[in-house]
Amino acid sequence: MHRNGETIPAITGDIDYKNAIHIFPKDLLYLRSSIIAYGSSLVSTFVGFPLDTIKVRMQTHKEFTSYYDCIRKTLAKEGIRGFYRGVWAPLISTSFSKSLSVSIYSFSKPYVYNSLFNNSIYHNIKEEHPFIRNLPVCFISGLIAGGCVSIFACPFEFIKVYAQLEKLVGNKVGAKLNGSSTIQIMKNIIKYKGITGLYSGFKLHLIRDSLSTGMYYSFYESVKLLVSGTQSSPFSILLAGGLSGVISWIIIFPVDTAKSIIQNDVVKSILSQQHGISMNKIIDDNNEKKPKFLKNSYRGLGISVARSFITSMVFFGTFELGMKYLA
Repeated sequence: MHRNGETIPAITGDIDYKNAIHIFPKDLLYLRSSIIAYGSSLVSTFVGFPLDTIKVRMQTHKEFTSYYDCIRKTLAKEGIRGFYRGVWAPLISTSFSKSLSVSIYSFSKPYVYNSLFNNSIYHNIKEEHPFIRNLPVCFISGLIAGGCVSIFACPFEFIKVYAQLEKLVGNKVGAKLNGSSTIQIMKNIIKYKGITGLYSGFKLHLIRDSLSTGMYYSFYESVKLLVSGTQSSPFSILLAGGLSGVISWIIIFPVDTAKSIIQNDVVKSILSQQHGISMNKIIDDNNEKKPKFLKNSYRGLGISVARSFITSMVFFGTFELGMKYLA
């Protein structure tokens, strides 16, 4: 990525034209990075979704005493399908969101760079190590990308959370809820909460996605630069990808927990209206013990960190591989 004769370290390296597989028609070459990002996200989302289901259930339901207990009870009551409830919405939306995020991030980066380093305050560090120049550029560009994408992603994530919790809430109160389709869930949310119901928890979603995306890209590029310089290696890509996911999630996790609890309350409200279930029967200690929220804000962190490390490593590994060998 070049601007005014200066090099800004890019999210990926150069194409290996000698070994590249030419699969993109000329008319689609400008969408190359977005298409590769979409495919990479499909793979990483599918791989990490069962861990995400466990994370959401641990965040919102205190009946599970451990990750193993959550896995065991989910498997016993719902089978393997229980871990993939609601997978279609995020499989499509998350992949599109990640693709859009990469595009907005890549587009924003040179403009952010110019805005920062054409300013006399930052002029003295223009010649420093790429790490020093790149860190603020990556964070601000990621902040912009995350904020923009959250507007699109929030309804799909709420649908995902609804699907992950619907049968669990039903089992808790003895109601036979077999699990609704993505379209049915969307219709139910709109019916009982209006179109704005799809944006339940949006303020926290916006904060989470903006900050986490800024940290995600800045950690990724910084670790990659520190480990192997401007010539990235497969090891630096996988390590940077995994660590970027872990560090950003650890920092932002309390916000994600708060968002999940808010969305969980909305799910329970909709189900109580839809099936005539008393809200008193489905209120759990998340509501009864809200003053102790900070104590429980990292509940489910372990499984989330594992998921984030795996999915980020798979995403960046697949993405960089595609960017190098698919032309």
